[in-house]
Amino acid sequence: MGFIIDSENMYRKFNCLLKQKFFVDKSNIINDFNKLIDIDGSKNVCITKPRRFGKTSIAAMLTTYYSIGIDSHEIFDKLKVSKGKSSDETEKKKEIEQYSKFQGKYHTLYFDFSSELYKRNNLNDFLDSINKILKEDIKKIYPKSNILNNNEKDKIDNLIYNLQYLHIESKDIFIIIIDEWDYLISNNVFPPEEKVEYIRFLKGLIKDKGYLAFAYMTGITPIAKEFSQSTLNCFTEYSMLDDDKYYQYFGFTEQEVRDLCEKNKKINKSNKIEYKDLENWYNGYKAYNGEKIFNPWSVYHALANDKIKNYWIGTGRFDELVNIINFNILGVKDDILELIKGNKIKLKLKGFGTENNLNSSTNNKETNEKKKEKKLKAELYSKMVTFGFLTYYDGKISIPNKELEEKFIDVLKDNDDLEYYYNMINNSEEMLKMTLKKNPEEICKILKNSHMEKIKPRDKMDHGNLKRVFEFAYFNARINYIVDEEVGKGKGIADFIFYPKDKNKAVIIIELKVNGSAKKALKQIHLKEYYHDLKNDGYKGNILLLGINLNTKNKSYSCIIEERDNKLEKISVNEYPESENEKKIDQPNSKNKRKTDQESDGIYKRLRSATKRKKMIKK
Repeated sequence: MGFIIDSENMYRKFNCLLKQKFFVDKSNIINDFNKLIDIDGSKNVCITKPRRFGKTSIAAMLTTYYSIGIDSHEIFDKLKVSKGKSSDETEKKKEIEQYSKFQGKYHTLYFDFSSELYKRNNLNDFLDSINKILKEDIKKIYPKSNILNNNEKDKIDNLIYNLQYLHIESKDIFIIIIDEWDYLISNNVFPPEEKVEYIRFLKGLIKDKGYLAFAYMTGITPIAKEFSQSTLNCFTEYSMLDDDKYYQYFGFTEQEVRDLCEKNKKINKSNKIEYKDLENWYNGYKAYNGEKIFNPWSVYHALANDKIKNYWIGTGRFDELVNIINFNILGVKDDILELIKGNKIKLKLKGFGTENNLNSSTNNKETNEKKKEKKLKAELYSKMVTFGFLTYYDGKISIPNKELEEKFIDVLKDNDDLEYYYNMINNSEEMLKMTLKKNPEEICKILKNSHMEKIKPRDKMDHGNLKRVFEFAYFNARINYIVDEEVGKGKGIADFIFYPKDKNKAVIIIELKVNGSAKKALKQIHLKEYYHDLKNDGYKGNILLLGINLNTKNKSYSCIIEERDNKLEKISVNEYPESENEKKIDQPNSKNKRKTDQESDGIYKRLRSATKRKKMIKK
């Protein structure tokens, strides 16, 4: 015997993982942990990662390896851990010796602190239920233990005391594995005062305990660092914001994904998925050194189903994204829009921990509003990195991949001020389609329906704001085009040039006007020769020149599309409306020049690029 608190169930779970056709061997983490066994100051490790990043799979593997009651040689002798991992031969020999020394040597306690909580009325009730399970195991393993003597009056009977007594009585030491440690706090299972008591319980269970050989704790939210009495300062912690040691064991590395693709080709001759597809959709997380980390859940299901799609779980944590994003914090709306566009935002993040959940209602003493907003924004983005919605590398946050980009776009429709961005993005594929079909009438209709109908009387419209509209109106063009804005080309600076990734396809050049005319926009393209040298740059397709004008007086668009071959010979011209009034519409002090009014309000204030306020770097 040797199973204590659900270790047998974890053994079965790990066996199921081994049988999966896309199993990835992460067993070398055992070599790392074996070096920490019974080493004071190092033997307690907390690793927090987003949901579906393999935390429970690692817990199942550790339980299977360390537990006395499990003969795991047949399993692990075939895995990497048995061979050692170090490039140094002396160190590798030590790793192999430790592999044999620690395998199956410990009673292992596995706790899932998210399991069956709905059955418990309060924290004490929950902890008592765990203690009862422990005592049932003690009956099987230590039938003569005095812990089982229930006749003693006023006897202390709790989990920590019983483990201490069992250690004194049997001289055995234990390994403790805690899964979903933060679930009780993040999900507000118990009242606030019991959350603090729970932190104190964990500290009492782990800190300076002679019965403990090693502790592995995992969850999503990093540990609180700001409580003098309840701080879990007994753990060495690694999170999405700070992990230079164990990052490669959580999520798939680039090489692992490439190996899975090769394996998939062998077992599925008709497979349609290439590495580049997985990279586009599920890559984007970065380790401290810039190494690529893939979402393992999504990669596995894409390969298993032979289909690229969004596999991010849309319940629980993602629903929380809608609540996490506080659009009332100054600058957050602009930031989210810039992130959706594929840009990175430079920002210093200090981290997010359970203290944000425990003290969220008491941290309101900030007197400096600007400083407060900055702190709130840093906490918000730290939380989003923690939950895996953003990635953070080299001091910049970004949306990791296509899968999560879709989810951020979905969030827009739940915000009244931002819903029309969602509509523009959804129409952007049709916008590109109509552009390639040289249909200016449909282009104007799309712009009217997704943009002009949302304009309010107080909204100002100028050239800079109009460019923001077009960034989202052609959002999906990024799939097949490299979209450059304010491009220095020919004798001037073009508003947009869409360079096709397939150089046999058409190049698209767009020039915008406000209260001018589409024809004048087209004329500027020719005067400034924005198409200069495209042929020498290797582009073999035709060139589409778009002049687009916004008339602010009647809130309407006009568009002209001229097609030329790569020798600049004219092929066709299409215009809408055909009888466009080219009379200049004067605005006070405008003289029809481009303006970006920093004081504008309403929808155009929301559209203005955040680059004027912070350093933005494109992916």
